[in-house]
Amino acid sequence: MMARMVAEHMQAALKQPVVVENRPGGGTTIGAAVVAQAPADGYSLFVNASSFLINAQLMKGLPYDATRDFVPLTLAASNPHVLVAFNGLGITNFRDFLAMAKQKGNAMSYASFGNGSSGHLAFELLKKTYEFQMVHVPYKGVPAAMTDVIGGNVQAMLTDLPPAVTQVKAGKLLGLAIASEQRSPALPDTPTFLEASGVPFVSRSWFGFLARSGTPPEILKVLQTELVRALQSSAVKERLRTAGMDTYGTSAEEFDAFMKKESARFADAIKFSGTKID
Repeated sequence: MMARMVAEHMQAALKQPVVVENRPGGGTTIGAAVVAQAPADGYSLFVNASSFLINAQLMKGLPYDATRDFVPLTLAASNPHVLVAFNGLGITNFRDFLAMAKQKGNAMSYASFGNGSSGHLAFELLKKTYEFQMVHVPYKGVPAAMTDVIGGNVQAMLTDLPPAVTQVKAGKLLGLAIASEQRSPALPDTPTFLEASGVPFVSRSWFGFLARSGTPPEILKVLQTELVRALQSSAVKERLRTAGMDTYGTSAEEFDAFMKKESARFADAIKFSGTKID
């Protein structure tokens, strides 16, 4: 959704077609490989996400080097994770959930949208922060995981905000806490973790733009400028805000520093959880 909105603005600015090509699968590795093998001419960009950094730490034999083969352009958008739970647990807030989790421990389970996904590692950091245990149950994507939380097969999950909004508003899921510094306009009645417990917890899924290493600097400058202009346009910002996403539009240097900080955070979660992907 974000990429298509940005493409519309860039097409008008650059006066040439800008095509969004979906290459799903492998937790972004398939799309990354396509761009890593493309000519370094600025005509192929990669919309990367949190999983791009996680894969580099967990997966062996990737067909690209996450550091060597790409250069950052800009951080584009993010959405906070939200803790949702089965509405038949007999609880109403995060403190109740935490008390139940500490009492029952591994008799309870949580879903994620994939082993090694940002939702999985974020929940591991949540366990570390609030000192409780639950069993991890990975699924192939958000819809399957959320369906089983709604059905009570697993008790909770940390998920991206946009897919949770409809289910929480419909009463199919409990929205216990949002992992951001402030409440989201998309779920104004769901408190932050700081509000819900007195202890802060921030976690999010994010998206940015990368180019192929070796792309001429003058081309990178044009691309970065137009990407930022699109992301900071009022139309894009408002449409994404309504969906529960924040937009940015940073310098390449700022995005590079952000990714290094995120890599360290994911490394901590991987070490704590013992996550491995064969």
